[in-house]
Amino acid sequence: MNTDTRPFLYRDIEYLGGASGFVDTVLEAINREVLFDEFYHYEIEELCQFMHCFSAPAGTVLLQEGEEGDHLILLLAGQVIVRKTDIGGTVHSLAMVGPGSILGEMSLIDGERRFASCVTAEPTRFAVMSKSELNEILALHPRLANKFLTMLLQMMVSRLRDMGTRAISPLSKPLV
Repeated sequence: MNTDTRPFLYRDIEYLGGASGFVDTVLEAINREVLFDEFYHYEIEELCQFMHCFSAPAGTVLLQEGEEGDHLILLLAGQVIVRKTDIGGTVHSLAMVGPGSILGEMSLIDGERRFASCVTAEPTRFAVMSKSELNEILALHPRLANKFLTMLLQMMVSRLRDMGTRAISPLSKPLV
């Protein structure tokens, strides 16, 4: 369990403390997401022991496309715009997400640079889990870690299917 009073991340925005003090807020946010239906209350409490909470004003960049990243974000309150820059330099809004959404999971898992930018559209509260904290969960709570990683995998597969469908639907022509 991370005993730092304040993690290195997000030094320029308000630190609210360890997520253990926000279990009810976390539960309220994740109850909006079907993928968390498999988690028991005590498992969410255990996950909260490995997360930290922050509050950011509107217009704050939480994740920057192209930067290195080793953490994910669980939105607790507020709205975040997910943006991606195309090869021509045009910025596209991919989604507007709210409480219960997880962002930054791809970089947490594969260690690659951030795929997209995430910017707060309004004052937003969120919890952060770093790669080192995930590794602690793997060591101390392997069943919980397996359940959490399986949920992340299901979420990523769902997003991939959705993006694939959206990418080909307006352009698709039947094969002859």
